Amino acid sequence: MSISRTEHGYRVSVRAIDPDTGQTRHADETFDGITLEDAVRKQAELERSIRRGGRELSLERPTYATYVAQLLARKLAAGKLATPSSRRGWTDTQELHLVPAFGDWAIDAIKRIDIEDWKTAQTRLPGRTSARISPHTINQRLRVLLATLRAAVGELDLAYDPTRGVEPLDTSTRETFTEEEPNSLTVEELRSFLAHARALYPQHFAMLALGVATGRRPSELRPLRRLGPTPDIRWEEGVLLVRQSQTLGGVVTKTKTGRRLRIPLPADLLDILAWHVDRLPPGPMRDSELLFPSTSGGWRSPTCLDKPIRRIAKAAGIAKHLSSKFMRRTFQDLGRAADIHDLVVRAISGHTTRQMQDHYSSVAPAEVRDGLARVLSLAGFREVLAGDASVGDRRPS
Repeated sequence: MSISRTEHGYRVSVRAIDPDTGQTRHADETFDGITLEDAVRKQAELERSIRRGGRELSLERPTYATYVAQLLARKLAAGKLATPSSRRGWTDTQELHLVPAFGDWAIDAIKRIDIEDWKTAQTRLPGRTSARISPHTINQRLRVLLATLRAAVGELDLAYDPTRGVEPLDTSTRETFTEEEPNSLTVEELRSFLAHARALYPQHFAMLALGVATGRRPSELRPLRRLGPTPDIRWEEGVLLVRQSQTLGGVVTKTKTGRRLRIPLPADLLDILAWHVDRLPPGPMRDSELLFPSTSGGWRSPTCLDKPIRRIAKAAGIAKHLSSKFMRRTFQDLGRAADIHDLVVRAISGHTTRQMQDHYSSVAPAEVRDGLARVLSLAGFREVLAGDASVGDRRPS
């Protein structure tokens, strides 16, 4: 290794072992217009480049924005962002929230304190209303940021990992669903809801009925096919195949959980679906292979049920706020009311874990009361009370 003066700068020479070949490589370059200090730095860079198989210069201090673009290309090539919604969610989070904050930073210059400062700043941003941004939303953005930086640490062989010790925001006090707003209907409410749905929106009735009866996501209902070479309704067998999901204008040949479901349907539900098909008007809707086509014969809009659900609930005298996810949550509660085994409920809904099944369930006060009544009956509370007549007199008026 040597550095020698030239007429206009310095000549730098190094020798090092190439890890790809195990052989000694020699690098000899001349740099004009640099100082001796610059020459020493160039010498170290040339040595590192040889020791890393010639990749040092290409991996030198990319910005966060540059690295995100490179990472996206690799993710797409590897099929890591397989669905349109996952690609949209990842790129929107990067472009709208992370690149504006870290885009110009060298990827190896981001420290843990910078991430913590970003988290604090996020909690102070105003939302679209007077309420602050939900910590669930901030945590979703944080997950993308941490995953990106961890990928950089591994791919660029960075010595410092800024994500170590970074914790998500506490969401334990933020209730997504409450007793007043469970986004689920009781058995009595559901009967009234379906009756009003049949009267007000017959074109959506079968879609709502199938969603509630099987706990399907709207994205799984929209691409269901009733005709064609690969129908999802096997009319003769009485079977529903759930194997696709439709979001953002595209169909993915798998569900959100990756599971493909084969659900035998009872006769009553098949009759509702057949009634729906018989009512499809001639033209694009009847010619479409889809079970629930739009008026043009294509997929229905992801928001097609939003207004009907609100209007049906209002007509039925239901004050709860309901989103289209109420079908999936109501199915879980109906399963318990019908004493269906948890394994069967998960086989229909497609939930992979008991934890996720619990997340989509809402325990009604009547269920708790009935459960406690059975406990009291088994423990003989009534018999104990009957043995002391004065106990009854202590009940407050």
